[in-house]
Amino acid sequence: MTGMAFDTLRYTRRLREAGVPEPQADVQAELMAEAFGFYTDNLLTKDHFTEVLNARFSEAAAMQNLGFAEQDARFEKRFSEQYAKVEIRLAEQDTKMEKRFAEQDTKMEKRFAEQDTKMEKRFAEQDTRMEKRFAEQDTKMEKRFAEQDAKFEKRFAQQDRVLFLHTWMLGILVLTLAVPQLQSWLS
Repeated sequence: MTGMAFDTLRYTRRLREAGVPEPQADVQAELMAEAFGFYTDNLLTKDHFTEVLNARFSEAAAMQNLGFAEQDARFEKRFSEQYAKVEIRLAEQDTKMEKRFAEQDTKMEKRFAEQDTKMEKRFAEQDTRMEKRFAEQDTKMEKRFAEQDAKFEKRFAQQDRVLFLHTWMLGILVLTLAVPQLQSWLS
């Protein structure tokens, strides 16, 4: 193994520069050197570590492979048994579900038919109400138009009378003014 070098002189100098008294700096440097020496002597090299690990992994892999083979056989047998039970159970569940779905489909079809009937009845009622309402509106509008027509006819008749009266008055004026003038021209 290779040892790591620890520079005690440099360490002591840096402690003194930082304000640590000289005796304390010397003691700290010695203790650090001892600590580094202990750990350096007990360090493991990469090659040695790799060798030990490879050996251990090889042993463990062999043991695991043997254990896995036994486990595989037991699991294969157990899974085959469980798979067969699950298949039977799933077939039973499929049958139950198909029966339930068929029942639900029947109920839903019945409910939809009932709803369709209710909706058709409701639409027919609405159509009847709307037709009645439109007929009422038509009657009101016809009545209103008839009233307006009567008012207009009355107003036009009134205007016709006034116009007739004005025409006669204009004629009388023309006669009264024009006849004496004509007589004076003719004479």
